[in-house]
Amino acid sequence: MGAGHDSGSDAGGVADLYRRGVRGPILLAVSIAIVAGACADLPDIPAAPVGADASLAGGVVRRDLRFPCGETECAAWLFLPPGPRAPVVVMGHGFAGTRDVALPAFALHLAQHGLAVLVFDYRHFGASGGAPRQLVDPARQLADWRAALAFGRGLDGVDGERVALFGTSLGAGHALIAAADDAGGVRAVVAQVPLVDSRQEGDATFYGAGWLARLLLTGWADLASETLFGRTIEMPAIAPAGGFGMIVDDAAWTAFSRLVEPGSTYRNAVAARSPFTFDDWNPAPRAAALRVPL
Repeated sequence: MGAGHDSGSDAGGVADLYRRGVRGPILLAVSIAIVAGACADLPDIPAAPVGADASLAGGVVRRDLRFPCGETECAAWLFLPPGPRAPVVVMGHGFAGTRDVALPAFALHLAQHGLAVLVFDYRHFGASGGAPRQLVDPARQLADWRAALAFGRGLDGVDGERVALFGTSLGAGHALIAAADDAGGVRAVVAQVPLVDSRQEGDATFYGAGWLARLLLTGWADLASETLFGRTIEMPAIAPAGGFGMIVDDAAWTAFSRLVEPGSTYRNAVAARSPFTFDDWNPAPRAAALRVPL
Protein backbone atom coordinates (compact mmCIF):
# COMPACT_ATOMS: atom_id res chain seq x y z
CA MET A 1 0.00 0.00 0.00
CA GLY A 2 1.16 3.57 -0.02
CA ALA A 3 -0.61 5.18 -2.94
CA GLY A 4 -1.97 8.52 -1.81
CA HIS A 5 -0.94 7.92 1.79
CA ASP A 6 1.87 6.19 3.65
CA SER A 7 -0.04 3.32 5.17
CA GLY A 8 3.11 2.19 6.92
CA SER A 9 3.05 5.30 9.10
CA ASP A 10 -0.40 4.34 10.39
CA ALA A 11 0.92 0.92 11.29
CA GLY A 12 3.78 2.68 13.06
CA GLY A 13 1.29 4.83 14.95
CA VAL A 14 -0.59 1.81 16.22
CA ALA A 15 2.67 0.14 17.22
CA ASP A 16 3.74 3.26 19.10
CA LEU A 17 0.45 3.43 21.02
CA TYR A 18 0.79 -0.25 21.80
CA ARG A 19 4.23 0.35 23.29
CA ARG A 20 2.88 3.19 25.43
CA GLY A 21 0.74 1.07 27.65
CA VAL A 22 -1.65 -1.48 26.17
CA ARG A 23 0.63 -4.53 26.46
CA GLY A 24 -0.77 -5.39 29.88
CA PRO A 25 -4.47 -5.38 28.93
CA ILE A 26 -3.70 -7.36 25.75
CA LEU A 27 -1.87 -10.06 27.69
CA LEU A 28 -4.69 -10.15 30.24
CA ALA A 29 -7.29 -10.58 27.49
CA VAL A 30 -5.33 -13.40 25.91
CA SER A 31 -4.90 -15.14 29.28
CA ILE A 32 -8.63 -14.90 30.04
CA ALA A 33 -9.48 -16.32 26.62
CA ILE A 34 -7.12 -19.27 27.08
CA VAL A 35 -8.45 -20.05 30.55
CA ALA A 36 -12.06 -19.71 29.39
CA GLY A 37 -11.89 -22.52 26.86
CA ALA A 38 -9.79 -24.92 24.87
CA CYS A 39 -7.50 -23.40 22.29
CA ALA A 40 -8.85 -23.88 18.76
CA ASP A 41 -6.29 -24.58 16.04
CA LEU A 42 -6.94 -22.93 12.69
CA PRO A 43 -6.66 -25.33 9.75
CA ASP A 44 -3.88 -24.58 7.30
CA ILE A 45 -4.91 -22.79 4.11
CA PRO A 46 -2.71 -23.70 1.13
CA ALA A 47 -1.60 -21.35 -1.60
CA ALA A 48 -3.78 -21.04 -4.69
CA PRO A 49 -3.01 -23.42 -7.58
CA VAL A 50 -0.25 -22.32 -9.94
CA GLY A 51 -1.55 -20.48 -12.99
CA ALA A 52 -0.41 -20.60 -16.59
CA ASP A 53 2.39 -18.49 -18.05
CA ALA A 54 1.32 -15.23 -19.69
CA SER A 55 2.95 -13.48 -22.65
CA LEU A 56 3.10 -9.71 -22.10
CA ALA A 57 4.18 -6.69 -24.14
CA GLY A 58 7.82 -6.38 -25.14
CA GLY A 59 8.51 -10.11 -25.16
CA VAL A 60 8.10 -10.37 -21.38
CA VAL A 61 6.81 -13.66 -19.97
CA ARG A 62 5.02 -13.73 -16.61
CA ARG A 63 5.40 -17.03 -14.77
CA ASP A 64 3.25 -17.97 -11.76
CA LEU A 65 5.44 -19.54 -9.07
CA ARG A 66 5.36 -20.71 -5.44
CA PHE A 67 8.16 -20.71 -2.88
CA PRO A 68 8.23 -22.15 0.64
CA CYS A 69 8.04 -19.91 3.69
CA GLY A 70 7.29 -21.08 7.20
CA GLU A 71 4.52 -23.65 7.26
CA THR A 72 3.12 -22.79 3.83
CA GLU A 73 3.98 -21.25 0.44
CA CYS A 74 4.04 -17.72 -0.94
CA ALA A 75 2.70 -16.97 -4.41
CA ALA A 76 4.87 -14.99 -6.78
CA TRP A 77 4.95 -13.78 -10.36
CA LEU A 78 8.25 -13.74 -12.21
CA PHE A 79 8.33 -11.12 -14.98
CA LEU A 80 11.09 -12.49 -17.21
CA PRO A 81 12.56 -10.39 -20.04
CA PRO A 82 13.88 -11.93 -23.25
CA GLY A 83 17.58 -12.75 -23.18
CA PRO A 84 19.82 -14.68 -20.77
CA ARG A 85 20.67 -14.10 -17.10
CA ALA A 86 18.89 -10.86 -16.31
CA PRO A 87 19.50 -9.09 -13.00
CA VAL A 88 16.55 -9.69 -10.67
CA VAL A 89 14.43 -7.30 -8.60
CA VAL A 90 12.45 -8.71 -5.65
CA MET A 91 9.30 -6.62 -5.20
CA GLY A 92 6.77 -6.57 -2.35
CA HIS A 93 3.76 -4.57 -1.28
CA GLY A 94 2.97 -2.77 1.96
CA PHE A 95 0.70 -3.56 4.89
CA ALA A 96 -2.29 -5.52 3.50
CA GLY A 97 -1.55 -5.08 -0.21
CA THR A 98 -1.41 -7.90 -2.76
CA ARG A 99 0.85 -8.47 -5.74
CA ASP A 100 -1.90 -7.58 -8.24
CA VAL A 101 -2.43 -3.99 -7.01
CA ALA A 102 -0.28 -1.44 -8.89
CA LEU A 103 2.98 -3.39 -8.66
CA PRO A 104 2.60 -5.27 -11.99
CA ALA A 105 2.88 -1.95 -13.87
CA PHE A 106 6.28 -1.31 -12.26
CA ALA A 107 7.35 -4.92 -12.81
CA LEU A 108 6.41 -4.93 -16.50
CA HIS A 109 8.19 -1.62 -17.11
CA LEU A 110 11.39 -2.91 -15.47
CA ALA A 111 11.18 -6.22 -17.35
CA GLN A 112 10.79 -4.40 -20.65
CA HIS A 113 14.10 -2.71 -19.81
CA GLY A 114 15.95 -5.95 -19.15
CA LEU A 115 15.35 -6.72 -15.46
CA ALA A 116 13.68 -9.86 -14.16
CA VAL A 117 11.16 -9.01 -11.40
CA LEU A 118 9.79 -11.33 -8.71
CA VAL A 119 6.56 -9.91 -7.23
CA PHE A 120 5.12 -11.84 -4.28
CA ASP A 121 2.18 -12.01 -1.87
CA TYR A 122 2.82 -12.22 1.86
CA ARG A 123 1.58 -15.24 3.76
CA HIS A 124 -2.08 -14.80 4.78
CA PHE A 125 -2.81 -12.62 1.72
CA GLY A 126 -3.76 -12.92 -1.92
CA ALA A 127 -2.77 -16.20 -3.61
CA SER A 128 -0.34 -17.19 -0.83
CA GLY A 129 -1.19 -19.75 1.82
CA GLY A 130 -1.45 -19.26 5.55
CA ALA A 131 -4.08 -19.04 8.26
CA PRO A 132 -5.64 -16.89 9.53
CA ARG A 133 -6.33 -14.86 6.43
CA GLN A 134 -5.53 -11.13 6.32
CA LEU A 135 -3.11 -11.20 9.25
CA VAL A 136 -0.51 -8.40 9.12
CA ASP A 137 2.54 -9.61 11.07
CA PRO A 138 5.79 -7.70 10.39
CA ALA A 139 8.01 -10.55 11.60
CA ARG A 140 6.36 -12.99 9.22
CA GLN A 141 6.35 -10.50 6.36
CA LEU A 142 10.07 -9.89 6.85
CA ALA A 143 10.64 -13.66 6.81
CA ASP A 144 8.70 -13.76 3.53
CA TRP A 145 11.01 -11.08 2.11
CA ARG A 146 14.06 -13.13 3.05
CA ALA A 147 12.55 -16.29 1.57
CA ALA A 148 11.66 -14.41 -1.64
CA LEU A 149 15.21 -13.06 -1.85
CA ALA A 150 16.72 -16.54 -1.51
CA PHE A 151 14.23 -17.95 -4.02
CA GLY A 152 14.87 -15.16 -6.53
CA ARG A 153 18.60 -15.70 -6.43
CA GLY A 154 18.21 -19.35 -7.42
CA LEU A 155 15.80 -18.95 -10.33
CA ASP A 156 16.71 -20.17 -13.80
CA GLY A 157 17.31 -17.39 -16.28
CA VAL A 158 18.40 -14.72 -13.79
CA ASP A 159 21.72 -13.48 -12.49
CA GLY A 160 21.56 -14.29 -8.79
CA GLU A 161 24.66 -12.19 -8.15
CA ARG A 162 22.86 -9.00 -9.18
CA VAL A 163 19.78 -8.52 -6.99
CA ALA A 164 17.85 -5.40 -5.95
CA LEU A 165 14.83 -4.93 -3.68
CA PHE A 166 11.75 -2.78 -4.36
CA GLY A 167 9.31 -2.27 -1.47
CA THR A 168 6.30 -0.04 -0.92
CA SER A 169 5.28 1.57 2.40
CA LEU A 170 5.51 -1.09 5.13
CA GLY A 171 7.11 -3.34 2.52
CA ALA A 172 9.75 -0.68 1.94
CA GLY A 173 10.64 -0.89 5.62
CA HIS A 174 10.98 -4.65 5.24
CA ALA A 175 13.18 -4.14 2.16
CA LEU A 176 15.50 -1.84 4.12
CA ILE A 177 15.94 -4.42 6.88
CA ALA A 178 16.31 -7.34 4.47
CA ALA A 179 18.97 -5.52 2.46
CA ALA A 180 20.88 -4.43 5.57
CA ASP A 181 20.92 -7.99 6.94
CA ASP A 182 21.60 -9.80 3.66
CA ALA A 183 24.95 -11.59 3.56
CA GLY A 184 24.74 -12.09 -0.20
CA GLY A 185 25.11 -8.44 -1.06
CA VAL A 186 21.90 -6.80 -2.32
CA ARG A 187 23.03 -4.28 -4.96
CA ALA A 188 20.34 -1.58 -4.51
CA VAL A 189 17.04 -0.77 -2.77
CA VAL A 190 14.01 1.17 -3.96
CA ALA A 191 11.94 2.27 -0.94
CA GLN A 192 8.67 3.78 -2.18
CA VAL A 193 6.87 5.94 0.44
CA PRO A 194 8.71 3.96 3.11
CA LEU A 195 8.04 3.39 6.76
CA VAL A 196 11.50 4.19 8.11
CA ASP A 197 11.12 4.98 11.82
CA SER A 198 7.91 3.70 13.41
CA ARG A 199 8.51 5.63 16.63
CA GLN A 200 8.74 8.99 14.86
CA GLU A 201 5.84 8.32 12.50
CA GLY A 202 3.59 7.12 15.31
CA ASP A 203 3.09 10.66 16.57
CA ALA A 204 1.42 11.69 13.30
CA THR A 205 -1.14 8.91 12.93
CA PHE A 206 -3.62 9.02 15.79
CA TYR A 207 -7.34 9.21 14.93
CA GLY A 208 -8.70 9.95 18.39
CA ALA A 209 -9.49 8.21 21.65
CA GLY A 210 -12.72 6.68 20.32
CA TRP A 211 -10.88 5.13 17.38
CA LEU A 212 -8.17 3.76 19.67
CA ALA A 213 -10.69 2.24 22.09
CA ARG A 214 -12.58 0.55 19.26
CA LEU A 215 -9.31 -0.65 17.71
CA LEU A 216 -8.19 -2.29 20.96
CA LEU A 217 -11.59 -3.81 21.76
CA THR A 218 -11.88 -5.27 18.26
CA GLY A 219 -8.36 -6.67 18.50
CA TRP A 220 -9.03 -8.29 21.86
CA ALA A 221 -12.26 -9.77 20.52
CA ASP A 222 -10.33 -11.27 17.61
CA LEU A 223 -7.77 -12.88 19.93
CA ALA A 224 -10.53 -14.37 22.07
CA SER A 225 -12.55 -15.51 19.05
CA GLU A 226 -9.63 -17.44 17.57
CA THR A 227 -8.75 -19.00 20.92
CA LEU A 228 -12.30 -20.08 21.72
CA PHE A 229 -13.85 -20.73 18.32
CA GLY A 230 -11.07 -20.79 15.71
CA ARG A 231 -12.60 -17.81 13.90
CA THR A 232 -10.98 -14.53 12.89
CA ILE A 233 -12.62 -11.13 13.37
CA GLU A 234 -11.65 -8.69 10.62
CA MET A 235 -11.76 -4.92 10.38
CA PRO A 236 -11.32 -2.59 7.38
CA ALA A 237 -7.75 -1.92 6.34
CA ILE A 238 -8.73 1.51 4.95
CA ALA A 239 -11.73 3.70 5.68
CA PRO A 240 -12.74 7.20 4.55
CA ALA A 241 -12.76 10.05 7.03
CA GLY A 242 -15.42 9.45 9.66
CA GLY A 243 -15.26 5.67 9.23
CA PHE A 244 -13.41 2.99 11.17
CA GLY A 245 -10.34 1.13 9.99
CA MET A 246 -6.62 0.68 10.56
CA ILE A 247 -6.13 3.63 8.20
CA VAL A 248 -8.72 6.41 8.20
CA ASP A 249 -7.80 8.64 5.31
CA ASP A 250 -9.75 9.94 2.30
CA ALA A 251 -6.68 9.99 0.02
CA ALA A 252 -5.83 6.35 0.72
CA TRP A 253 -9.48 5.33 0.34
CA THR A 254 -9.75 7.10 -3.02
CA ALA A 255 -6.42 5.77 -4.27
CA PHE A 256 -7.21 2.14 -3.54
CA SER A 257 -10.71 2.49 -4.96
CA ARG A 258 -8.96 3.45 -8.19
CA LEU A 259 -6.02 1.03 -8.10
CA VAL A 260 -7.81 -2.23 -7.28
CA GLU A 261 -8.90 -3.75 -10.57
CA PRO A 262 -11.69 -6.30 -11.17
CA GLY A 263 -10.53 -9.81 -10.35
CA SER A 264 -7.91 -8.65 -7.84
CA THR A 265 -7.25 -10.83 -4.79
CA TYR A 266 -7.06 -7.69 -2.62
CA ARG A 267 -9.60 -7.38 0.17
CA ASN A 268 -10.05 -4.25 2.25
CA ALA A 269 -9.72 -6.19 5.50
CA VAL A 270 -7.15 -7.14 8.13
CA ALA A 271 -7.33 -9.52 11.07
CA ALA A 272 -8.25 -7.24 13.97
CA ARG A 273 -5.33 -8.48 16.11
CA SER A 274 -2.85 -7.12 13.53
CA PRO A 275 -1.97 -3.95 15.51
CA PHE A 276 -0.67 -6.15 18.34
CA THR A 277 1.96 -7.83 16.14
CA PHE A 278 4.16 -4.75 15.59
CA ASP A 279 5.61 -4.41 19.10
CA ASP A 280 9.26 -3.32 18.66
CA TRP A 281 9.44 -3.65 14.86
CA ASN A 282 11.34 -0.64 13.51
CA PRO A 283 13.50 -0.42 10.34
CA ALA A 284 15.47 2.68 11.41
CA PRO A 285 18.37 1.05 13.30
CA ARG A 286 19.13 -1.43 10.51
CA ALA A 287 18.42 1.00 7.65
CA ALA A 288 21.09 3.33 8.99
CA ALA A 289 23.69 0.66 8.23
CA LEU A 290 22.86 0.41 4.51
CA ARG A 291 25.76 1.17 2.17
CA VAL A 292 24.11 0.49 -1.19
CA PRO A 293 22.34 2.81 -3.67
CA LEU A 294 18.99 3.67 -2.13
